[in-house]
Amino acid sequence: MITDKAKRKMTLFIKDMFTKANVGIGGNATFPNSNELDSPILETRIDTTNSESNDTTIDFVVSVAGSNLQGNTIRELGIFSETMPDDDYFDELRTTTTYTTETTMLTRVNFDAIGPFNNTDTLNFIITMEIE
Repeated sequence: MITDKAKRKMTLFIKDMFTKANVGIGGNATFPNSNELDSPILETRIDTTNSESNDTTIDFVVSVAGSNLQGNTIRELGIFSETMPDDDYFDELRTTTTYTTETTMLTRVNFDAIGPFNNTDTLNFIITMEIE
């Protein structure tokens, strides 16, 4: 059992730590040891907008401009952490782990292909994660 207070702390950590996303063309099954998308499209990961639905639920919102997706059919989305947030809350993690330099993938979602896209299109994803 995980206590309610611990679930809340994990929710806050994940919400503040995993703030980047990328999309890709890979569509095969998810491999749990992977730390990257199968075939990422964007050269630089984009920012997510994270919010809490309640004390233990996080919504990751990702918006990708169609101009970044031309000629591609999207089949996967990943949520990532690239650096440790600059906050006192993370001081212990910053000094006892390598999170300050490594990229960590929180989740990869594969789905049926969507696309192609026009320059004026915007592709929006919402990933909801609950800490139980």
